[in-house]
Amino acid sequence: MTYGRRTFRKPAALSVIVLILSLVTGAQARAQLSLLGSLTSTTQQLLSPLDPLLGAVTGLVAKLSGDLGALLGGPADQPVAVIVQTYNPPGSTELNLLNLLGGLLKTTYTAIPGYSATVPLGSLLQLANDSNVERISLDSPVKAHLDVAYRAVRADRVASLSGGWGAGLTGRGVGIALIDTGVQLHPDFKRPIGSKPIVEVEIVGHETGLADYFGHGTHVAGILYGNGYASSDSLSFRTFRGLAPDAQLISLRALSPDGTGYTSDIITGIDWVVKNARYYNIRVLNLSLGHPVYESYLTDPLCRAVAAAVRKGIVVVVAAGNDGTVGTGFGTITSPGNSPDAVTVGAMDDRNTVPLADDVLAGYSSKGPSLIDFVVKPDLVAPGTWIVSARAVSSWLDTQHHELTLQIGDYKNDPAHATQDGAYYSLSGTSMAAPMVAGAAALMLQKDPTLNPATVKARLMKSAVKDTRMVFETGAGTLDAYAAVNATGYAQNAKSPLAMAAGDGFVYIQDTAILWGSTWTQGAIWGGGKGSAAGVSLTPVPQSITYGSGAIWGGTGGAKSTLDNPAVAGSGAIWGGGRSSLDSTSGTVTDDGAIWGGDPDNRK
Repeated sequence: MTYGRRTFRKPAALSVIVLILSLVTGAQARAQLSLLGSLTSTTQQLLSPLDPLLGAVTGLVAKLSGDLGALLGGPADQPVAVIVQTYNPPGSTELNLLNLLGGLLKTTYTAIPGYSATVPLGSLLQLANDSNVERISLDSPVKAHLDVAYRAVRADRVASLSGGWGAGLTGRGVGIALIDTGVQLHPDFKRPIGSKPIVEVEIVGHETGLADYFGHGTHVAGILYGNGYASSDSLSFRTFRGLAPDAQLISLRALSPDGTGYTSDIITGIDWVVKNARYYNIRVLNLSLGHPVYESYLTDPLCRAVAAAVRKGIVVVVAAGNDGTVGTGFGTITSPGNSPDAVTVGAMDDRNTVPLADDVLAGYSSKGPSLIDFVVKPDLVAPGTWIVSARAVSSWLDTQHHELTLQIGDYKNDPAHATQDGAYYSLSGTSMAAPMVAGAAALMLQKDPTLNPATVKARLMKSAVKDTRMVFETGAGTLDAYAAVNATGYAQNAKSPLAMAAGDGFVYIQDTAILWGSTWTQGAIWGGGKGSAAGVSLTPVPQSITYGSGAIWGGTGGAKSTLDNPAVAGSGAIWGGGRSSLDSTSGTVTDDGAIWGGDPDNRK
């Protein structure tokens, strides 16, 4: 794979000389020729000592993310918020250099070696010149992206199953971390004396106790953890319950009261989760947030932090993004949803019915493949449209969109209070779909605490209800929590496969049976009719391709990988940049092992 880099070139001296020659003729030209040759030689001699310097500058610029490099040339004293990744944990030498360059340290990380800081624009290349600096990325802004849905994913049947902690699978004993806008105390979050309360960690804001000024985190927490208390009395005819009401919820407030924040704060939250995972038995992390993909997941600091959490045994569930209406919607997965290690969740519209037959892909749900790396995403989908969950009273969402608030009469037979505001509101987005999958993961881990993140992800995808949409739209299908907790099979690796657009118009997808193990076949993961609704068929790759490209297809000649032919294959906005290495089905394949082989992001 090739990446665009800003390059520095020597002045085109010969072009200037040609222009001059065109202005002189005859004897005068011959008389000038010797002089011009001398000038050319002198110019090249003057420029040649600059070659190493120009090469060094090019190497330093290559350490910057594309969006950060684009700022070069601006005012030297302009402060820029950055995330600096280092080969080794930063020490006094690196931090003293930061100070000398006029930088201001924000925080250091342990999940990934590095730190976040504000640095003058004119000092970026000097900072990049530090031999311990691997990558400097812009501290990108991030933003936050049930009753019927509860039964649609068959969570009601899971609650009747027995688990390792007694009757019923309710998430008991499993810690779920939620990095979001915080959580407001809600009737559905109250627990009996002696139960573990919600743990609140302030990455931004330092108020005492639970707080959520935007209202997003509270709603997500209700899908994960709500027990339905406010809608379970004798007057209630609808009960809004979360998937894992007996789990331990750890709320990390890393987004501001307007629902936005910075990548550096999200990484700080992930850092805290990794450090405290054992104490709180945190096995699941929900990230209903993201930012556009600006660089490869191999260098994106947020994706690297997600990979670090997965290596620590934490299932990281991420919202796919809400940009499905941008253009064709393809290639709109946000970071860190582009991480192959994450469980990336798109959204379905369940039409407020329990049967799945009438469900449709929500128009806003972002589609794959991911930009730059072409990771096949989302991994699966879950209900995300008009999801009823806990209301954060007087929050921004509650006051600015009060029409979303349910009245008590919407779920209780209580004529005296029917028109009063209730305890719930209804929101839509992949932010709502992600906690359904995160909650299901907690139930799986309650039943079998020995499961690793790869096995949880593989089982979630294999047990999903199959459909005929394209893999870049609905992934492996729609969440089925009941089937997921009863699924079998083990995987040591379940990285989402990569896709490539070939010159013949086909899209080639890595074989999960090779990546994850022979039991996780393409048919088992995607289903036999995948893509047929769009006139697409998934078929084995011809042996002419697989025989000649072992580095791409896992080293197994003739292995069956999928082959897709969707309209997305022709989208230059996704596949641009000359990143396709497959020319045709004739077998002309370049060895792109750096992308398709090995495990390049498995940094310890």
